[in-house]
Amino acid sequence: MEKTFVLVKPGAVARGLVGEVVRRFERRGFRVRAMKMLQVDRDLAAEHYAEHREKDFFGELVGSITSGPVV
Repeated sequence: MEKTFVLVKPGAVARGLVGEVVRRFERRGFRVRAMKMLQVDRDLAAEHYAEHREKDFFGELVGSITSGPVV
């Protein structure tokens, strides 16, 4: 069985789109095995975006993903 990680970013969470995102995956035959909401801290964000650490937009990425809860 293949597993895929899906992250709903803070902007979509704030706009109330989590249900629609999940619905679209389920309509295509995917099953949600687990889900949780959390606030990403700067350390986790830096780890998640490590490949971009030396790029000019790294701070923007970290700021965006830590701006609110993710699912």
